[in-house]
Amino acid sequence: MVETISPVGYGDNRARWLAAVGLHAIGTTAAAAAFGAVLGSVGALTGPPAGAAGGALVGLVATAYAGREALGLPVPVPAARRQVPDWWRSFFAWPTAALLYGAGLGIGFLTFLSNGGLVVVAVAAVVSGRPLTGALLLGSFGLARGLSPLVAWRVRSREAGTALVDLLAASDPRRWRWLNAGAIASVAVTALGALPRSVATGPDGGVRAGIAVIAAGLVAGTFAWAAVAKLLHRRRWRHTLAGYSLPAVLASMLEPGLPLAELGVPLAVLLGYRREAAWLALALLAIFSVAILRSRVRGVGDEIACGCFRGGATRDYRLLLARNALLAAVAATSISAPDVPLLRWPGPPGEGEVLPFALAVTAIAMAGFTAWRTATWLRCPRHA
Repeated sequence: MVETISPVGYGDNRARWLAAVGLHAIGTTAAAAAFGAVLGSVGALTGPPAGAAGGALVGLVATAYAGREALGLPVPVPAARRQVPDWWRSFFAWPTAALLYGAGLGIGFLTFLSNGGLVVVAVAAVVSGRPLTGALLLGSFGLARGLSPLVAWRVRSREAGTALVDLLAASDPRRWRWLNAGAIASVAVTALGALPRSVATGPDGGVRAGIAVIAAGLVAGTFAWAAVAKLLHRRRWRHTLAGYSLPAVLASMLEPGLPLAELGVPLAVLLGYRREAAWLALALLAIFSVAILRSRVRGVGDEIACGCFRGGATRDYRLLLARNALLAAVAATSISAPDVPLLRWPGPPGEGEVLPFALAVTAIAMAGFTAWRTATWLRCPRHA
């Protein structure tokens, strides 16, 4: 975005360029704040694991991503790794394009992320259980991202803009990784440092229940991520599955069946069947581990295709087994989570509510149809 929104693209008109940067920052901040409010609302809906349990979760996630930056630990960063459409700037007027680019970049998980800082902030937003807190946390990220084009202040030509982008890309990655590691580690130290006081002042049973709820959420999120990755990248998942040399009938059943079984874990958690979700997760992990050992015995080698998350990457079979063991431990911890449904089905409309109910359903259907048609239109290159 530094090269896209630069003074050169606005005829070196500083006032217009600054206005575009401002609109861009408004877009990123608004989108990120709205996303943060949603995360805070999710935390409120699920019963936020406040106190020691919530602090422990933030501290552990921050520690993992600090280790990724400083030590190169293989901790994945969830992101779509896609760019916003380039044709927006040629089709829309510059104010609209700047605002759209900001909105597209505001939810960082939909584009590129180089480190896990946003993941830590997002977890903190959920743990807070407060929409306003989530909006402030994520909105700060959006504002910083939206103001990044200001580094192009001295750019006077397209060549200078390209040189600036090359200079930023050529910056010492170790220095930035250590800076990111230090910032994330400070969050971990703060969160974990507050644990003794939280444990001392909170009820012991409440802490255990909070940890169990967090464990259930981690298991649900992990299996949801794995299932969605398989469903979105079916060709890659089919190729990975073929590498296990399973019988043709079994492979044809597992191709659609395994992602659906994985989706059963988060669905059971949402419906309040957390013990059943934990046992289903343990059963799936046992099946995965047996498949890994079978491939190893059949002479595939130490490197085995994972098939989870982003698909076709290969990992050492011992690392895969260790990961499954860790997830199994988390799933076992979640068995004691209280069976409280997170989704409550509304009852039928009562007397005098039929007409408002019908109007509301119609409005929701029309809004959904309009959003779908708008998204289809915006993705279509012929409008560029």
